[in-house]
Amino acid sequence: MVTTTGERGTAGGAGAPGGPRTADRTDRVAPRPGLWARWSVRDLRRRWLQVAAIALVIALGTGTYTGLMSSAEWRRTSYDASYAASDVHDLLVETVEGTTTDGGELRAAIAAVEHPEWIAGVTTALAVPVQVDASTPDEQILVPGRLVGVEVTGPGVEVDRITVVDGRPLAAGDDGQPVVLMDEHFRSARGLPTEGTLRISGDRQVAWVGSALSPRYFLVGAETGALFGSQGFAVLYGSQAWAQEVAGAPGQVTEAGVRLADGVDVEAARAELEAALADGSGSAVQVTPLTEERSYRILYDDIDGDQQLFTIFAGLILVGAAFAAFNLTGRIVESQRREIGVGMALGVPTRFLAVRPLLVALEIALLGVVLGIGVGLAMGVLMGSIIESFFPLPVWEQPFQLGVYARGTLLGIALVLLASVWPVARAVRVDPVDAIRTGPRTTRSGGLAPLVQRLPLPGRSLAQMPLRDVLRAPRRTVLTALGIAAMIATLIGVLGMVDSFLATVDRGEAEILGRSPERVTVTLQTFALADSPEVQAVVDTPGVARAEPGLRIGGTVTSDADSFDVALDVIDLSPDALWAPTPVAGSLQTDEPSLVLSQKAVDDLGVGVGDTVTFRHPLRDGLGYRWVESEVPVGAVHPNPYRFVAYMDIADADLFDLDGIVNLVEVQPEPGTDVEVLRRQLFGLAGVGSVQPVAEIVEVIRDTIAQVLDILVLVQWAVLLLAVLIAFNSSSIGADERAREHATMFAFGVPPRTVLALAVAESAIVGVVATALGVLIGLGLLQWMVSALIPTTLPDLLVTRDVAGTTFATAALLGIVAVALAPVLTLRKLRRMDIPSTLRVVE
Repeated sequence: MVTTTGERGTAGGAGAPGGPRTADRTDRVAPRPGLWARWSVRDLRRRWLQVAAIALVIALGTGTYTGLMSSAEWRRTSYDASYAASDVHDLLVETVEGTTTDGGELRAAIAAVEHPEWIAGVTTALAVPVQVDASTPDEQILVPGRLVGVEVTGPGVEVDRITVVDGRPLAAGDDGQPVVLMDEHFRSARGLPTEGTLRISGDRQVAWVGSALSPRYFLVGAETGALFGSQGFAVLYGSQAWAQEVAGAPGQVTEAGVRLADGVDVEAARAELEAALADGSGSAVQVTPLTEERSYRILYDDIDGDQQLFTIFAGLILVGAAFAAFNLTGRIVESQRREIGVGMALGVPTRFLAVRPLLVALEIALLGVVLGIGVGLAMGVLMGSIIESFFPLPVWEQPFQLGVYARGTLLGIALVLLASVWPVARAVRVDPVDAIRTGPRTTRSGGLAPLVQRLPLPGRSLAQMPLRDVLRAPRRTVLTALGIAAMIATLIGVLGMVDSFLATVDRGEAEILGRSPERVTVTLQTFALADSPEVQAVVDTPGVARAEPGLRIGGTVTSDADSFDVALDVIDLSPDALWAPTPVAGSLQTDEPSLVLSQKAVDDLGVGVGDTVTFRHPLRDGLGYRWVESEVPVGAVHPNPYRFVAYMDIADADLFDLDGIVNLVEVQPEPGTDVEVLRRQLFGLAGVGSVQPVAEIVEVIRDTIAQVLDILVLVQWAVLLLAVLIAFNSSSIGADERAREHATMFAFGVPPRTVLALAVAESAIVGVVATALGVLIGLGLLQWMVSALIPTTLPDLLVTRDVAGTTFATAALLGIVAVALAPVLTLRKLRRMDIPSTLRVVE
């Protein structure tokens, strides 16, 4: 009697052999979790080399991501804590560069604001340019610097606290004495001890009793005009009374830090302070909120810029890891094609068949992200040490960024799983009979290989095999090429950034050195008459062939498009001058006072030669100075890449009412003169603030940029290792896939070296394609970074894309040579192949 399924179920029970219910049948064919785990472990063990390689790829991708992304939060947290620990000012009152004002009058003017209760504390300081001789028995260290006279006695709330890193702080007994603290940036960069003796301008011997940090000089170059240099610029902190003695300016100061009471609106206090200073101060001063100060903006803006840069590099590395995972998972699924087909023929639901390869992918991803945590921690330690050595701060905090690591972990797992879904879905959608079929008709097509049959390729069948193998599996080729291309693009971006910065320095060097590369810039401590004894002493120094006095003052240029500060050198711009900027547009000789601006400056201002800009500058007014605005045309454009560098002819010094008054002297040494000997002679003259050969400026910039780029070196090595791992992984998997083909060739007498040569040729083809694609993507990425990213983080620097030939050679070496040689690592496996077993097992 024929019964229905339901009747069989009723009569025989749910588990009767006669016919289980559909749900029960599904339960019976569904593998148990333990079986899934054993299958996945077996799959991992069979390909342990490829699994290890892809796990390392994921680890490097997620580890680099977490390490790079953590640094941004570390820096922001450390900057906030350092400023808070230093009781930093809210408003900074500064005099015009090179000028001073009476400290008592300045304090009185600040106290005369409409709401004096808004002021919680005031501190004054005197900044004096000096030359610092900190030479040791092993190294001559003679650099320009700044002596900052701070208040070491007196009541009131402490503002802009000097944080002692090593040694002892300044005490009341040091007031008026030649005792200083050395800025930690310079001390650490030069490897100097905690205490010792040094000499400053005027051949004064000074004792330094420790190293310290001030919130005014967290970024030394931004506040001192020393371009990038903490290594070539020494800041010393001494008592205000002694600094006034050194400068010959008793009672004078150059700045005041104002700390506001809690809850006071900064802009409202600024307006009141500016009004009070306009009425009560006899000098031109400006009031700047902390958040608008150059060093503060650069420090915080640099975090966001670096974050974007690191995100790009980390993203490319993760993309490369995802492509590699996609490739591996797809090949694992293809190797299980017959097993999947048998399962479908037996009625196993496709969702169960998909679990096994997805579980393998998940296990690989988990292994990768676990290793990635270690890589991220190591990367973070290395980056933290580099950043901390470059930016010493009172407080450096590197808390574990749980959120960053959680994102990196989830991102790594998600990328691998997403990369595995498509090949798995593709495998379970084929007909069971097609999946089970073996032999030459396994696939319905040969990819793009049939296209090659119409081309008259040279050589015999073996010679044509590498190209045919590449084209008959286009998906595999594309995935491998994309993974390697992502690494090459990152490499081009990293090394291209280094090349672009170095090329920028080269352009600046060529312009700065000009036709007199041996000249020396002598900066005076204060303004002096051009025929004063101080200037005449410089001119009469033995070894000086020629000397040209000039002025260096600060100002602000403004147009409808932009506004920024400039450092203006008022020097001789005549054709027979000792040195003059190179005009790339316009002329240095004009009939009226005009500015010579950099190409970056005119681009940002949106002006050209002949256009007028508003120039805010100091004007001498009796014994003091006041700020005025003048409409000044742009007379010429110079090629120096630094936006803030500007020039004006010394003949137009009457624009500032400073005709006949100077504060610097450009010196040309006599032929054969030892520059260091001349430098030491000038060092001992009264009134001399600093003596610096222009060639040394360029050297300091190079050394400092090398420190900045140390972080990119970490990324560079991560990229190199990733590309090699991806190439090895692809070759190793390819060797497993081609095992039957290789065994067949061996059976027909083809030697292993020939089989290896074919694999090398195939990898080389993939490497060429990947390198070409990676170079194109990398060049586009680099162009975007230098045109859109760098201008927002380094607005004062004109960086243009410049990729050195060595960078392209490195890309070719990695993307072509290293990838091509990756199959060599499979030679041992080829030589030890069991030919009969390989042919039999595959069938």
